[in-house]
Amino acid sequence: MQFSDVAGQSHIKQLLIRSAKQGRIPHAQLFSGKHGHGTLPMALAYIQYLLCEEPSELDSCGHCAACRKVAKLSHPDLHFAFPFAAKDDKDIAKNYLEDFREFVLKSPYSSVGGWQEFSSADTKRPTINSATTKAILTEMSQKPYEGKLQFMLLWYPEMITHGMANRLLKSIEEPPPNTVFLLVSEEEGKLMPTLLSRLQTIAFPKVKDFDLADYLGNKAGLELEQVRELVNMADGDVDQALSLGNAQEQLAVFFPFFRDWMRGAYMAAFHESVELAETFQKWGRTQQMGFFQYGLYLIREALVFRSSNSLSRITEMERSWLEKFSGSVNPAVAESIMEALENGLKGISGNAHQKTEFMGVTIDIYRSFKLGKH
Repeated sequence: MQFSDVAGQSHIKQLLIRSAKQGRIPHAQLFSGKHGHGTLPMALAYIQYLLCEEPSELDSCGHCAACRKVAKLSHPDLHFAFPFAAKDDKDIAKNYLEDFREFVLKSPYSSVGGWQEFSSADTKRPTINSATTKAILTEMSQKPYEGKLQFMLLWYPEMITHGMANRLLKSIEEPPPNTVFLLVSEEEGKLMPTLLSRLQTIAFPKVKDFDLADYLGNKAGLELEQVRELVNMADGDVDQALSLGNAQEQLAVFFPFFRDWMRGAYMAAFHESVELAETFQKWGRTQQMGFFQYGLYLIREALVFRSSNSLSRITEMERSWLEKFSGSVNPAVAESIMEALENGLKGISGNAHQKTEFMGVTIDIYRSFKLGKH
């Protein structure tokens, strides 16, 4: 993974390259932000740049032995820890490394929910367990094999069991020589304050529309018209854009489902919502996340229509409904509904029970509508 493979975030790329050129590489760093904003791809591009044998002013060379190994996620000085559904107390993340490599190479912008669906581990909540944490400390006590540095990339460190986070903290406070801990987190607020205080944090904003369009057109190979539509729907989130792009044929299902869901929540017809929840539960997690993303897009469009009476990138079916629906959603109501949808998206991504999560979001949306009636 090179910096050129990462959508936008040019200011972060410049910051990382500058620190590398100056030889000021923090031994414990946190890339914090939504997965669709590029935290994991940027971490991999940064590691490749630091291990590259012939880096330029802008990027790793991409062709040296080190670059080729990092590109395959197989460099001996690159170690991973990630959430997984352990079979027993002795099971460790390394046992699932080949699957994880395949997943990341295929979907670097995906979430832990996408990883869980890919690894067919729907029945048990993934964590970074104590056995894996002990293995991390053992691995990082060794010297680098080939490069000047070795890296431990912890993906979703907020899912480390609490007791083990304390053990990790001690290692980060006094790291082995030539060792870099790179944590990639979506919810840094769930990390221990004592751990956070020892990390140099880089916050990732959403990807700018221009950069997202460039990525979708040049990297994902999508047609211009589809790129325009996805940029408008995704709101700076690469994973959302790709998920919606892969689910274009599902949008015909999403719209009537969302329309009926909003009507049921508005009228407090929870018996209808239960039926919808049962249908929702049968979908895969990727489809469920795509639905919540689509809902966020429609609510944003409702606000646009309310303020400007203009909707340029929606279907006629959506337009007809939004013209009526927008009258029920003032900015406060819309913001509350979007917060509920974002929480639902986060819940599904984090392996929440699908039907329960759907009903919880339904109740929150009902409360949002009720707020607007007063």
